Amino acid sequence: MNYKTKFSEQTEREINLSTWSRQSQYAMFKDFGSPHFSITTRIDVSEIMRAKQSDGASPFNAMLFCIMQAFNDVPELRTRLRDKDGQQSVIEHNIVHPSVTVPIENDRFAFCEIPYAREWSAFNNNCEIAIAEGKAQTELDEKTIDTDFWIFMSCIPWLDFTDMQHPLKGPDDCVPRLAWGKFVPKITHQDQEGWEVAVNLTAHHALADGIHMAKFFQKLADACCSFSKEPK
Repeated sequence: MNYKTKFSEQTEREINLSTWSRQSQYAMFKDFGSPHFSITTRIDVSEIMRAKQSDGASPFNAMLFCIMQAFNDVPELRTRLRDKDGQQSVIEHNIVHPSVTVPIENDRFAFCEIPYAREWSAFNNNCEIAIAEGKAQTELDEKTIDTDFWIFMSCIPWLDFTDMQHPLKGPDDCVPRLAWGKFVPKITHQDQEGWEVAVNLTAHHALADGIHMAKFFQKLADACCSFSKEPK
């Protein structure tokens, strides 16, 4: 089975706005002209770098795997705004997948969609197939325009940044954006050599709050710290 057919396994549920626990937060922010908010923090990626050294694991694929574990463990980051018969509705996906940028010739980039899998070996295999296909593209082509079960992501491996602002289509653009930067050395509290990376997350405030971002970053930190313990 071609890996792209796995995207057809998506399911979703419509949220009942009248009984939704965060209905008042949704009502407050849904009509804001600029309803998005963004947080940047640093994540320890020492175990990912150790996995690269010991097993040859791709730091890009490993980081993406940990990121998607965290996204799929926070339901609020799997929710999306929808237009239904002229009325706005909210749905929750059962699973979300990464749409990432990959480099192509002449210092340009193209989009690459990768099926998420909870097992590292399966996800790593999906990454290798999709990234090879993505890098073969010659132009930037948006394939996700009719779907919203994505997390839009970029890796900026040349820069250790402190903040990030993503391009957004408008106030109803509800797909989260994430970027991570250059892995940089750090000294851990045990005076051992380690690595860390800046990670930025942007989300729609009608669907998620600061507590949900905090949960995401904690889950990402936990996933990165336990990566070497994942079955290879």
